[in-house]
Amino acid sequence: MQKLIDIRAHHLLCIPRYYSGGYNREFAENMKRICLAIRNDPGIGIRIVSGKPDDLCMKCPHRRGTICKNPKELNKWVVLEDKKTAKRLKLRPNYIYRAGEIFNLSVERLGDAQVKDICRKCSFMKSCLKVGINRSFAKDINKKA
Repeated sequence: MQKLIDIRAHHLLCIPRYYSGGYNREFAENMKRICLAIRNDPGIGIRIVSGKPDDLCMKCPHRRGTICKNPKELNKWVVLEDKKTAKRLKLRPNYIYRAGEIFNLSVERLGDAQVKDICRKCSFMKSCLKVGINRSFAKDINKKA
């Protein structure tokens, strides 16, 4: 099993709110696999990456090498939102956090108002807000490792 997952800071908002959708089947399956890995092992390492794709991005149809390409401004916006999220959570790039710790922090400090601000250009924002925090996800990341 994977012991380290690279995550962009703004994706810390996506994972606890994941509702099984996505851009396409490949993206959704990858997202589900990563979410399950975190839920099954809350002690797994999460490395915060900045300015480059993370493990969630690997199956995104908008990824072209190391940038988001659709629309053209998306990469610039994503990098800005990563910085904004990392600053709000006081995260250090390339630092490795324990999954349970980092997701509890994101859920505690970044509620719906922050999601609306950070994710305002995201096509999944309305679904994430409608679904909210997945309660079983919250329970799983707080179980004893």
